[in-house]
Amino acid sequence: MTAADGEPRAAFRAQSTEHRAQGAERRGPGRLIGGVPGAVLLYAIAGAAVTVLCVVAAAAQSGGANSPSGAVAKALVPYTSCDFPDGLRIVQTDPLAPGVESRAVQTASGLHNIDLAAGERVMFAYPLTDYFANVKAELLPAGQYAALKQTLLANLHFLESERGGPTRAEALPAGLHGFEVHGNDRQKLEGNVLGMYLMFDDRTHVATTIYFLNQQAWARKFQTMDEYGRLRDNFLRTYTGCVRQNQAIEK
Repeated sequence: MTAADGEPRAAFRAQSTEHRAQGAERRGPGRLIGGVPGAVLLYAIAGAAVTVLCVVAAAAQSGGANSPSGAVAKALVPYTSCDFPDGLRIVQTDPLAPGVESRAVQTASGLHNIDLAAGERVMFAYPLTDYFANVKAELLPAGQYAALKQTLLANLHFLESERGGPTRAEALPAGLHGFEVHGNDRQKLEGNVLGMYLMFDDRTHVATTIYFLNQQAWARKFQTMDEYGRLRDNFLRTYTGCVRQNQAIEK
């Protein structure tokens, strides 16, 4: 995956390229699904000099702090499995790097840390294509959840305010199963990230960031923005439904 020439802002460009980052630091083995090699990587957002955690699975006992055993925090388990009728599948999950307890985000007022109780990265792809979505499900500390939620939204809106940045999604698909969802998209097939969406579950204090990825034409499922939009909306409807169904099973 390579960045398009003339990328308007490095912050948006870098959001989800960790799986191809050159010289990125390997932080530990990922859990493999379908034989896809995995690692948790840290990457730097150019122009902001920020080290941002490439999310993924942390593992904690019943929603607590990171656990050396590699278990997934109970609140995040529902985010790690889903069946899609159109062939999309989970190809990789990764644990939060040991000792990482926060990540930084850029807002109009500067850099802010997002404290993490646990995290899980889940990578999605269609057969014979490159990654379609990079999902970062993060369990936020209960006492800080409301404030951290606002910081994540401020980061989303900051990207939208940048010259040449993405456009806020005004019309979200129906049927998102009670999740609060916000997002933005590019208007053309350019750059590494076509859309960034936030999915909040206030009851469980989980904030999920979804990066919809662009690829070379031969390595992606879609060839137009309309096709991308249909796949994105189908993902949001199906994934939110999967999480709710998994939550019901976990009870």
